Amino acid sequence: MYEEYFGLSGAPFKLSPDPKFFFGSRSHNKAMAYLHYGLKQAEGFIVITGPVGAGKSMLIGHLLDQLNRSNVVAAHLLTSNVEPSELLSHILSAFRIAPEGKGRAGELEAFEDYLFDQLNRGRRVLLILDEAQNLPHNTLEELRMLSNIDYDGTPLFQVFLVGQPEFRDTLAADNMEQLKQRVIASYHLEDLSQDETREYIEHRLSVAGWKNDPSFTPEAYELVHDETKGRPRRINTLCNRLMLYCSIEKRNDVDADVVRTVIAELEDEQLQAGPVRKKKPVEKVTAKAPAQEAPPAPLVAVKSDAQKAADEKAKPAEKPREKKSEEERKPAKNAAAPAASVNRMPPAKKAASAGKKPVPNGAAAPEKKSAANPASKSDIVKPVQAKPETPPKAAPVNAAPSKSASTKPAAAKTPPAPAKTAEAAPSGDSVFDRLRAQRAGAATPAQGASPESPASATVKDVATASAAVSETPASYERAASEEKPQK
Repeated sequence: MYEEYFGLSGAPFKLSPDPKFFFGSRSHNKAMAYLHYGLKQAEGFIVITGPVGAGKSMLIGHLLDQLNRSNVVAAHLLTSNVEPSELLSHILSAFRIAPEGKGRAGELEAFEDYLFDQLNRGRRVLLILDEAQNLPHNTLEELRMLSNIDYDGTPLFQVFLVGQPEFRDTLAADNMEQLKQRVIASYHLEDLSQDETREYIEHRLSVAGWKNDPSFTPEAYELVHDETKGRPRRINTLCNRLMLYCSIEKRNDVDADVVRTVIAELEDEQLQAGPVRKKKPVEKVTAKAPAQEAPPAPLVAVKSDAQKAADEKAKPAEKPREKKSEEERKPAKNAAAPAASVNRMPPAKKAASAGKKPVPNGAAAPEKKSAANPASKSDIVKPVQAKPETPPKAAPVNAAPSKSASTKPAAAKTPPAPAKTAEAAPSGDSVFDRLRAQRAGAATPAQGASPESPASATVKDVATASAAVSETPASYERAASEEKPQK
């Protein structure tokens, strides 16, 4: 559009590389020298790296434009992430070689035949790989193996590797040592200086037929360099918009204000466009049962300090707890104990609690007057031996009262025999009761009577039986003989 307005033969700032617009800066000329050096060596690898937009593609195009096609057959291959098994087929396609056989063996045979055919014609085969930073390590190793093809010591295949700065990191890896030893020259492209930026702009305008219309002020050249950092592709983008702005505004000069205005427009366009978002791959979504939501937590009201103080005042005063004395805490000593525990109390302790002197073990019991015969002296009962931890033992039934008085006390070292329980002489089934029932017609104790301890029941029954025996001594002796166990 602006070419017609300013009378230019073509667009001077196209983004696509055009060898006729090649500008030989100091860095680009040095890179070209390395490439020509590699061509003369006719072997090994030449590595050229540079940032995006530094002019690598322009450099390759300029090299191919200078090649003598009668001596060198070159192919430019734009690579992506090529696997080792696919590399040879890409090379055959770049040189337009159709293999006759199938598989890798057929491709390798076709490639070797092509190399020998070009050698017979006096030509060398050159492969230029652009964007070499995308090649995997295995693919680079496969490329190195193909470069080993020679005839009688003469290399038949040469490779130039061109890529971004990341490719230098790839070559620095430990497993790339063999490839690095095959690199005979390597160079990294640099950005243009401020003077080179001005020369670059004027060079491209002159190739397109520029006649100082529009004219650029020194301040405009300086702002262009500051904005683009001397990167050739950025310079082309900015200068294209400057020429378009001047043609729309009917201006024939480019000053600092014009450069600032165009830079602001470019920044607004980039902000409006926003970053490019990558599309996410569509994933298959399987239906899932809806998750049960947890009930919301109850809201807790936050009280102020005044409200908290009012709540404290509104609370009823708590009565202080009364402390119980130690006497109240202790259980009552005079509480009624269970009948079983009272009944098991030994006679010695029972006599002590009643204020009587305890009867020593083995001593004769004091006389106890019977209700039937108070004046009888035969009411002597054999003392009941007791053990502190066991219930008292009733006196044996068949013991004679007269003999019990002469009983000797037990030895001190020998523990007393445990007293038998009330089962040995039950109060209602003893021989004396049966004798009394037969003679006097007395009945057994009625049911429901108050329980008595085995010790007290035994003493009472023995006393009653003694009174009955005193009345009928002959019956007592006969009954005692019947109840006496046989030896």
